[in-house]
Amino acid sequence: MERQEIRGDTRLVALLGDPVAHSVSPLIHNHLFARLGLPFVYIPLRVAAADLGAAVRVLRSARCAGANITIPHKQAAAPLCDRLSDLSKMTGTVNTLWFAEECLHGTTTDADGFFRALAWMDHDPANGRVVILGNGGAARTLSFALALAKKCAAIALVGRDDTRVGSLAAEVGDRTGFAVAHATFGTKAAAQALAACTLLVNCTSVGMHPAADASPVDSAVLHAGMTVFDTIYNPAKTRLVAAAERAGCRVQNGLRMLLYQGLSSFALWTGMRPDESLVDVNELTRAMGRA
Repeated sequence: MERQEIRGDTRLVALLGDPVAHSVSPLIHNHLFARLGLPFVYIPLRVAAADLGAAVRVLRSARCAGANITIPHKQAAAPLCDRLSDLSKMTGTVNTLWFAEECLHGTTTDADGFFRALAWMDHDPANGRVVILGNGGAARTLSFALALAKKCAAIALVGRDDTRVGSLAAEVGDRTGFAVAHATFGTKAAAQALAACTLLVNCTSVGMHPAADASPVDSAVLHAGMTVFDTIYNPAKTRLVAAAERAGCRVQNGLRMLLYQGLSSFALWTGMRPDESLVDVNELTRAMGRA
């Protein structure tokens, strides 16, 4: 992975989240900036929830190029934008900020990254039964995107808090016209949804570095008819992914989704859409292991 040189005309792109130390987004973007000779640099900034508004004001006043937004700020950042994309208006989430015409724009490229990653592994969610674990920003975005596509046979959200996951399911259903079921972990309804599931998407942070010795579901619910997509990419093989492999599932971690959504964000900051071949995913995985 190439490293970027910082000059007097270098513009800042930030990653705002908490935590951010695990992120490989700086490796991806600084590599691309260097390869393409662009005067940008990408840095991770750990920002507490109470300080998010102040951090965005600093981006404005410093004439930064923009930012990525990650856990836990994807919903909280949306109201801070002057303009939102149609998808972000629907989901109430953003993962990308950029400045244009003195305005702060916000959108989410997570759905684009997710669908491109599914296509790369040749999984078509059409007519399938999808279970999404979690009810945070990523779960919101992907549940709305899948419901808007209206290709799945069924979508169910499974979370820890019945009120929160039920509220999200109802909101998605009301705003898209696609009925979304919900359940809480450990219930009969969750077990039934998982038994029929053809695509399981983990949108929780359970299993993420450094607390990698955890899985959001028991391995007993995994079966060979299920594709398991874990949006976590660090570690490269989460406990969930390892258990899914043993159960005969097709699996993918979140690294390609991160890459694809990152390429879409990159285009908004720079006006250039680099080819994905400029980033070697295997090299990126090795670099992540050395971090």
